[in-house]
Amino acid sequence: MKVDKLFFEKNGYTIVRNVFERDEIEDLRKLAYESLEIDKSHGRVVRGEASAAEPRKDVYYTIGDFLIKPMSKLLLDPRIIKIAENILEGQPAHFGESNYQIGLGDRGFHRDNVDRIYPIGSDWERDYRIIRIGVYLQDHHMSSGGLKVQSGSHRARRGKRLIIDSKAGDVVVWDLRTLHSGNAVRLKMFPNLALGYRIENLLPKLLIREEKIERIGCFMVFGIENPHLENHIEKHYKVKFKEYIKVQNYADDIIGKSKSVGLKLIKPELPKE
Repeated sequence: MKVDKLFFEKNGYTIVRNVFERDEIEDLRKLAYESLEIDKSHGRVVRGEASAAEPRKDVYYTIGDFLIKPMSKLLLDPRIIKIAENILEGQPAHFGESNYQIGLGDRGFHRDNVDRIYPIGSDWERDYRIIRIGVYLQDHHMSSGGLKVQSGSHRARRGKRLIIDSKAGDVVVWDLRTLHSGNAVRLKMFPNLALGYRIENLLPKLLIREEKIERIGCFMVFGIENPHLENHIEKHYKVKFKEYIKVQNYADDIIGKSKSVGLKLIKPELPKE
């Protein structure tokens, strides 16, 4: 398992190839559908449906992080923790920002950090080490539904657009400051042409390389304990993910497993109302 740290530092993202075997990906797909049924039974699902602006949107978004769900198996996989450790150059911490999506969701380049306008704010100071790890449970190297990034935008206002050629079994890692967009569209004639989301949403199906199986994306955020992470938890996670924190009740075995794989667990507290 090769983690290209130098490539990550230069470009703001990297791909770790062949982390999971095909049978493991199939097991994770089953686990995602199992988690979805549990989330539905607990009222932790938000359905995203098509609109004039997003004509192909049809997705399940879920509430609550991986560690209260069967998906904890993925987040606590030693290979995931090792990748995070290598990129972050220290013990990775997780505070609950993890989720999965089933189906086609929103598009549009954006950053996931607190200070999203380069170079304004403390996020653009040195030693920013917060990453998102994405595991796509299907191939996207020649079909739509994968990730787009703007290479180098973790250190600049914008960067070169490209579509990540991930395959099932690969792990994609990006800096939270990197401009990125989910649910990328690949054209039949020009599959590597990275378009803007407005154009993507207007394209007829006959021009698009469709997904072969239903899209499942799994996303996990890790960071190093430092002021940047504290700022992210206070100004982003506690603001955007209040519903996650309300249901963040970790079982003893999950706490024990986290320690055994070298993961630091942080449990944010909401202010009392």
